[in-house]
Amino acid sequence: MAYQTFRVEITRDETRDDGQVRIEITAYIDRMPETNEATLGRLSRTWRGVWNSRLQYTGDFETLAEALAAIAAAYPEADRIRCYEYSVDNEFPVEVAPLLRSGEKWLPAT
Repeated sequence: MAYQTFRVEITRDETRDDGQVRIEITAYIDRMPETNEATLGRLSRTWRGVWNSRLQYTGDFETLAEALAAIAAAYPEADRIRCYEYSVDNEFPVEVAPLLRSGEKWLPAT
């Protein structure tokens, strides 16, 4: 059976007052995420270390539907999510089509 987890990362450009929120989902396929900072099943505020990170929230989810529901609850105004796949066959995450909001649904950009 294949292992899969969806990591959501939400960043914000804190160098500007109107800094936009950027949302990304990475699908880890048959590999574990390299860091364990994310909570399972929910978005949580990230720990700030010595460096001032732009990473605001993160979370790991078992399904894409759970990840999208958490994003919608935290950022109902979000309309675009950058997406990546990171499989055991790849050295780095591969960017795939972003998800765009269409009403209440998220659809891949064409």
